[in-house]
Amino acid sequence: MRILVTGATGFIGRTLILRALRDDRITEVIAPVRSPEKLHSQLQREGVAHPDKLRVIEAEAPQWDFRELGEMDRVIHCAGVLFGRSRDEYFRSNVEGTTRLLQTLAGAPRVVLLSSQAAGGPTPAGHHAKKIEHPDCPVSWYGVSKLHMELAVREVSPKHPVFMLRAPMVLGPGDQATLPLFRMVRGKIWPKPGLRLKHYSWVSSDDLVDAIEAWFERGHDPGIHTAHVTSPGTITDALLMRTAGRVSDRRGLLLPVPQLLLKPVALASKFIPAIGEKVPSLTPDRAREIWPDRWVIDPEPFHEATGWRGRATLDDTLARTLAWFRREGLVQ
Repeated sequence: MRILVTGATGFIGRTLILRALRDDRITEVIAPVRSPEKLHSQLQREGVAHPDKLRVIEAEAPQWDFRELGEMDRVIHCAGVLFGRSRDEYFRSNVEGTTRLLQTLAGAPRVVLLSSQAAGGPTPAGHHAKKIEHPDCPVSWYGVSKLHMELAVREVSPKHPVFMLRAPMVLGPGDQATLPLFRMVRGKIWPKPGLRLKHYSWVSSDDLVDAIEAWFERGHDPGIHTAHVTSPGTITDALLMRTAGRVSDRRGLLLPVPQLLLKPVALASKFIPAIGEKVPSLTPDRAREIWPDRWVIDPEPFHEATGWRGRATLDDTLARTLAWFRREGLVQ
């Protein structure tokens, strides 16, 4: 079996690559990346050095062209812009790059496109969880770009089966977005955005990869499908912070901060790059996703279609994430 994985140097893409290299059913893993040296360096740190069945090619969205690669059995598209500086940057990669991918694939592989909960927006008022059939109301350029990606895929009307997976917050080893969290809990004061608790769905990187595999194995219906995937349970921002503190063996004072005070910081990140680099979620665009109090989604349609359910716990996922950061020398 031949597979293609985009975004292999990113958190989720690298997790998929490592899993695929251990799968004896897979004969070739093709990884188009902007920097082959970066991917090889990452794999070496994971204890994987130049595996025979890995084929790394230098390519970048939206200019890539995969017609000469021959037919693949599976395609997992993880590449995209998470923290862009402009609307055009998001659309160029997330929309144009995705349609270009589908238009240049040879054969009729089964395709998973990693979308985002942000494409649908926060949970509607008065509802416990957002369902796929609820109206889409993205609040950020990132979310709008992911929604337009989904709409563009439907316009392209690919002949092969396509699953657009709307994932919530993804946690696990290699997740650089949680690095500020683990650094923060080393202090005595833990500022929490907003005076009210915020509720979230989440998914561990291992559960996410298992869900993708479940769709490939059991989701046989042709056409284009969209679904939510989550790990068990709903978490709060306070629980996330306290769990990070607990697995780090740290104690601190959780201090709710009025969101009004954070908006100038988000605006400043536009003019002071160091702020955006230190806390990417506080860029003016992505900060819009911090203000709503509920980002909970309904995964039941995916469970019913595949029989799969997530198994990860928050404690174990954050403990393994912390171990990875320590191994990389990013936290003590």
